[in-house]
Amino acid sequence: MSDQENRIPEHPPLPDDIPQSSRRRRMLMTPQMVVIGGLLAFFTVVFSVVIMPTATYKPAISDNWLPLSDAAVNGRAIYLSNGCVYCHSGFSRPQDVFAGSSALYARASQPGDYRGVSQSPNTLGSVRTGPDMSNQGGMHPDGWHRSHYWNPRSTTPMSIMQRFNFLSQDDLDLLISFTQSQGGKLAALRYAATRTGNYLMRLNTGKATLDEPDAPVADLVAQERASGVLRPQGKPMDKAPSGMSWMGVWHMNSFSRSYWLTDNPLELNEGNLMRGKATYLQRCSGCHGAKGDGKGPGAERLRVKPFDFTKPTLADDSGTSSGMMYHRLLTAGPGTAMENFGTRLSVNEIWSVVMFLRTIPNGGLEETLPTVDMYERWNPPESQLRYMQENPIEEMYSDLPQTDDPFEQAARWIAPGMAQSDMVYVGGKLAITLERLAGVIRSEYGRIVKTAYDDAKKRGEDLPPLAQIMDTKGMIFYGP
Repeated sequence: MSDQENRIPEHPPLPDDIPQSSRRRRMLMTPQMVVIGGLLAFFTVVFSVVIMPTATYKPAISDNWLPLSDAAVNGRAIYLSNGCVYCHSGFSRPQDVFAGSSALYARASQPGDYRGVSQSPNTLGSVRTGPDMSNQGGMHPDGWHRSHYWNPRSTTPMSIMQRFNFLSQDDLDLLISFTQSQGGKLAALRYAATRTGNYLMRLNTGKATLDEPDAPVADLVAQERASGVLRPQGKPMDKAPSGMSWMGVWHMNSFSRSYWLTDNPLELNEGNLMRGKATYLQRCSGCHGAKGDGKGPGAERLRVKPFDFTKPTLADDSGTSSGMMYHRLLTAGPGTAMENFGTRLSVNEIWSVVMFLRTIPNGGLEETLPTVDMYERWNPPESQLRYMQENPIEEMYSDLPQTDDPFEQAARWIAPGMAQSDMVYVGGKLAITLERLAGVIRSEYGRIVKTAYDDAKKRGEDLPPLAQIMDTKGMIFYGP
C-alpha cells in the first residue's frame, strides 16, 4: 500500500448521504472589536491605577507635613516647567536614611508628606542624576542657590547640571522659595537656623546692620535696646575681656571647642600636599577661587564671602588652626555657604586639604607641585590662648546638658563652641547667648510656618488647626 493510503485521515470521512456544505469562514476578532477591547482595557487600568486611588486614598498628614507658601507654589510651577523633575527625585527611601551618596537624608518620605492640592501632581521623579530634593530645605543659604542656579559649576565644580541663568530675578527667588520648602517642618527649622546663622555671620564682619528689614533678630534687637544691653555703636574689632576682638570670639565659637587646638595628624609630605591640592581644585575652587583668594565664580552672589587663604596672617589668625579648618570642612559652616564635605570626602582627604591650605600664602596654587617648605604652621595668638584658658574644653561637658528642644539643638549647631553661661557680642553689637539664639530661631521658625499656613488658608486648602502644625513635640534638628 502507498503511504497515502496508510495515512490516518485528518477528519473521519463523512457518509455519502450527508450533504456537505462549503460554508465561508469568518474572522472572529474584527478590527472594531480590537479597538473597542483595547480602549476598554486601557480605561480600566487608568481608572484602577490613577483615578480610583486619587479619589479614595487620602492619607493623614504626617507629623512633618507643612503647606506650601504662595511663593513656594509659584516656584514649584517653575521647577516643573523647567524639567527639574527629570534629574531630581522628590522622595527619600528607607535605604537612603543617613546613607546618601552626596547628602544625608534624615528621614524616609511618607505618603502624608504630599497632602494638599498645591502638591499635586507630585514631584517624585524617577531618577537621581542630581541629589534628591525631598530634604533640601535649609541645606544651603539663599545665596548659595543663586550662585548654583546661575552656574552650577561655580558651587559644585563637577556638576553636570545645566545653567538656569535665563531665569528672571523674580522667578529665581520663587524657585529658591520652593527649594527651601522641601522637607516640611524639619526643613523650616533648618532654614530658620541657616538664615539666622547667615545673618549673624554677616553682622559679625560688619556686612549687616541691626535694622535690616528681614533680619531674623528684629525682636531680640528691640528687647536688648529696651533693656540697655544692646551696643548699637559697637564695632567687630572691639575688644572682649580676653583681649580678642568680638569678631574673633564669635568666629571661634562657630567651631567645636575640641577642635580649637587640634593639629593635623597626617605626615607633612609632598604626596599629602598634592592630594590636598587636587581635592581643593575639584571641590573648593568654585567659591574660594583658583588663586585661593575667595573670589571664585560662585562668590559673587554669596552674602557671606568665602575665606581668603592668601592672607599673610593665615598662620597667626585666631580662627585658622588646623582643627578649626578640619571642623569647617567636616560639618559645613553654620551660616556660611560651605558644603558639608564630611559626607563626600574621607577623613584623610579632608586633612590633606587642610594641610595644603597652609601652603597657599607661599605659592601652593601658583606652583605645579606644592612643597613642604611652603607649609606654615599655625601659631595661636596670646589673646586666643587667654580666651581658651577662660573657656576650657571641660566646661562644655559640665555646663551643657543634653536637650530635646529642637531650637536649642539648632542654636548649638550655629555656635558649637559656646557653653550655657557664655555671652558673646556678635559684631560688637548684639549680645548672644545660647538661650537667646534658640529664641531667635524659634521666632523665625514660627514666622515661616505661619506664612505658609496663612497662604494655604487663603487658597482654600483643607488644613488642620494651626496649633497642630506649630507643634514641635518629638522634632529633632538635623543640620545641613
